[in-house]
Amino acid sequence: VNVGYGITFISAGFPSPAEDFTELSISLDKYLIQNPAATFMAYANGKSMVQSGIHHGDILIIDRSLNPRDGDIIVALLYGEFMIKQLSIIKGTFFLVPKNSEYSPLKISDDMDFEIWGVVTYSLHKHR
Repeated sequence: VNVGYGITFISAGFPSPAEDFTELSISLDKYLIQNPAATFMAYANGKSMVQSGIHHGDILIIDRSLNPRDGDIIVALLYGEFMIKQLSIIKGTFFLVPKNSEYSPLKISDDMDFEIWGVVTYSLHKHR
C-alpha cells in the first residue's frame, strides 16, 4: 500500500531541516513488514497494555520469525487463549507483564500450557 505524496519529516517541535529531503511516497507494507510470510495483524483487546501505548482496538503487527527478547511486547498463547504482554526474563524464568497498574504480572512455570506466538513490532493507534 503506497500512501501520500510529498511525504516529509514533520517536526513535533521546532522546524526541521529535513524538509529538504522529501519522498514522493512511502510504502506502509515495506515500512511495517520485514518478514511477510511470518507477519500477521490482529486487533488489541482490553486495556492491560495502555502504558506501553497499546489501546483497545489498536492494530498490532506481529512477526512470528523473531526470537523474543527480554522487554519485547509479545503475543502469548496461554491455555489456548491469546494475550499481549511484555516479556520479562529474570534468571531464566519468564514473566508476562501487563503495562497497566490495575493488573499483576504472571510468572510462567513449566507445568503451564504456554507458547510465545510472536513479537509485536508495531501498533497502529487511531487518533481521530
